[in-house]
Amino acid sequence: MSDQAPQIRDQLREVFIGRQPILDKDQGLAGYELLFRASAENSAHVDSATAAKAATADVVCKAFAELGLANVFGQVRAFINVDALFLESDLVELLPKDIVVLEIDVVAFDNPALLPRCQELKAKGYAFSLSGVTDVGDHLWPLVDLATWLKINIDGLAGDQLQTSARALGTTRRLLVAAHVESQSQMELCRLLGFQLFQGYYFAKPVIVEGRKLDASTQGLLRLIKLVADDADPARLDAAFRTEPALVINLLRLTNSVGVGARARITSVRHAITVLGRRQLQRWLQLLLFSRGADIDLAHNPLLQLAALRGRFMELLVEKLHPGQRDLRDPAFITGLMSVVPAALGMSMTDVLAQIAVGNDVRLALTHREGTLGKLFALTERYDDNDVAGVQELLSPYGANASLGLLGEILGESLTWVQQLGMDAE
Repeated sequence: MSDQAPQIRDQLREVFIGRQPILDKDQGLAGYELLFRASAENSAHVDSATAAKAATADVVCKAFAELGLANVFGQVRAFINVDALFLESDLVELLPKDIVVLEIDVVAFDNPALLPRCQELKAKGYAFSLSGVTDVGDHLWPLVDLATWLKINIDGLAGDQLQTSARALGTTRRLLVAAHVESQSQMELCRLLGFQLFQGYYFAKPVIVEGRKLDASTQGLLRLIKLVADDADPARLDAAFRTEPALVINLLRLTNSVGVGARARITSVRHAITVLGRRQLQRWLQLLLFSRGADIDLAHNPLLQLAALRGRFMELLVEKLHPGQRDLRDPAFITGLMSVVPAALGMSMTDVLAQIAVGNDVRLALTHREGTLGKLFALTERYDDNDVAGVQELLSPYGANASLGLLGEILGESLTWVQQLGMDAE
């Protein structure tokens, strides 16, 4: 890392505002679209049409080159929206071609002279996605030929329009991405129409199944969470864990990951209680609610990633915005994590809270957005939705130092931590 790294990190803080997950048909994580604030008007893409926007492109590219930003995203792709002038610059070749996908908006891309440059970049190994595509006319075929992905914003498209577009684009043999997917029903419709990838936080919205029975593994995990919360003695805990060997294996894998930061390798449940304490143990048990059977593949499980990310994000919000309230950090983590549990279990938040004991401050935050934790959770939700006006309104009581830039920094730290959480200790 060069001597410029601290300066680049500070600059990145001012432009990085978020990411949108992209899932495959099996609901596995396939990539992210990275969102950047390119100007005072808060355009959320990399654009070099003005000096300020060119500076943003410069920061983003150098961040990948100097800060190892690609490591945050593991083995999935990072889609970055680029404009024509940015593509013409040498900066684009600072981006790691095995991670980054260059996304072009076909409406804005009206300069046929740029086609040779795109072909040159493709020959060098860069991948392209086309957004804003609804039909494939003759004029678009040269761009389609470059692309691996075609992205349609389904927001505002009627069912027959979406079907017509999907049928037309399906003839291109490209991967079709449905953007702005807001619900499971929309995702299912797009899947039936031939889309292979789906962008949005729809997967975090619970599909409530009335009278749903939890499987035996989940019931066992909930019993263990309750025992830890009730301060059961170590012998009783040890006996209970012995009936759930798969959970013990996952728990030890998780607590020995780089992100937890334990000083010594944890070898048993009793050891975990001694090293981490009960409150820390409780948070890792709750995180296991998002595992798929015996699998805690954090790299490809979007719900598990989102739960960990929200928990860490809220914990860091307390650290940055309420530095004197250290006792709020654990409840903040639990609030962020618990906010995703309804989607994991297919239950309402009311039913989830009837199964899992939490503090009253966490309960009020999750159900009514009340109290300090409630305000921070509301801020987290607005930030996830890229609601800039809502975020700025909720930040205003904290003064000038609380900005979108600060949230971008917190998100970056949280992403790095989640990536580390997936690294098993050697």
